[in-house]
Amino acid sequence: MKSLDVLVDGRLIGILHNKEPFTFVYSEDCLGGLIRNPFAYVIPLSTGGIATPEVLAYFENLLPEGDQRLALQQKYHVSTVFGLLSKVGWDTAGSVVLRPTGTIEENSQYIKKSWADISRIISGQGIQSDSSKVSISGAQYKLLLSLDDDGDPLLPVGSTPSTHILKPDIKREGQQIWASAINETILMRMAAKCGLPVASVRYIESVKSCLVRRYDRDIKDGNVLRIGQSDLCQLLKKPSSVKYEIDGGPNFSSCYFQVKSTSIKPIIDCENLVKWIFFNLYTGNNDSHAKNLSMLQEGGGYKLAPFYDLMCTTIYSGFSSNFSFKIGSTFKPGEVDKKQLNIFAKSIGASENFMLKVATAMYERIVPAMEQSINEIYATLGSSEKLMVEKLIYEISRISKKRISKFLDISPSAKVAKERSTRALEFIQSLKGKQDSIKDIDKLI
Repeated sequence: MKSLDVLVDGRLIGILHNKEPFTFVYSEDCLGGLIRNPFAYVIPLSTGGIATPEVLAYFENLLPEGDQRLALQQKYHVSTVFGLLSKVGWDTAGSVVLRPTGTIEENSQYIKKSWADISRIISGQGIQSDSSKVSISGAQYKLLLSLDDDGDPLLPVGSTPSTHILKPDIKREGQQIWASAINETILMRMAAKCGLPVASVRYIESVKSCLVRRYDRDIKDGNVLRIGQSDLCQLLKKPSSVKYEIDGGPNFSSCYFQVKSTSIKPIIDCENLVKWIFFNLYTGNNDSHAKNLSMLQEGGGYKLAPFYDLMCTTIYSGFSSNFSFKIGSTFKPGEVDKKQLNIFAKSIGASENFMLKVATAMYERIVPAMEQSINEIYATLGSSEKLMVEKLIYEISRISKKRISKFLDISPSAKVAKERSTRALEFIQSLKGKQDSIKDIDKLI
């Protein structure tokens, strides 16, 4: 395999060559302005071979990371980025399709499955068809699929576009991570109720999975259309291996100013970025790195994509206690006080009053949004998921109160702390419909 055609909407944008370093050549149509350049902010238009680090950063970020990349390497017996892209780059995040040069495009085709079939695939008892050549970034195991009119799953064949991402409970050897799918489902729904733009999700109890509707797909006249997007690692020309700031990856101010300079709605998008930071701080989501931020193509420009991959990680011992971005001068969420917020505000050119206003407004919405989100789905959950719900109630209630007290530089009274704990307990009791659900709050805090 020496080259891959890079296509958008079936039209050739350019050719990626298997060289060291990675080399990309734009097509004549793209150079001539007949096709819009989808990599405008990453790989500027230029004649001849382009072998800059940005080329590798853009295409490498289309692949999964960690254990999922290793699993693909073992499945296809390839170890290079180019080799993996040739196998699974046929349906990626955004609008880009990569196929071996000269491959004839096939008609869209799906394999009809039942949720029982999907359950067997997830558990390892079934094997997803080798004709499915799909890739999505992230370290978590996922399935890309579509749904028929009855809501049953369809597996895409070849470069057939998917419309949904199915995220089962995370399973990592040696780490006690459980009920992650309901954790993510609740936090995503919470974020929407807190006024954040997020991908639409629902929980599929039969397969213990969070089903995410892809915001980079649209359906028109029965056809699935791809919408261009780039994550912040791609836009900031960083490989996925340094998605965390502590590893040398993008810091928040870099992400903020990239969005500000790229977006067609910079004021709205930048404010939502700041709201997202506080939502993550209040809900214990320490895994909110640069690859969890993307820009989505709209008309002739880009806007901040809906947020995704929101989960309370502090519940699990397997995740880092550090926040993904430095807030002020610290990665430790518990150390973020009014002084650190002021430093953080200055780093993005915002005022301290604006920062405190956003922090307070988000805090006031967190617990009501959590209660509403849980009430909507609690009755459909199994025992393990209900236990996770209880832990989320206490964890988020506890963390959010601690954070706002630090931000406002006040010490919460014993009365206020007790009121918050009592509200959490009463909410759990109302869910269970009995008074003896949990009598010792300290066991869960």
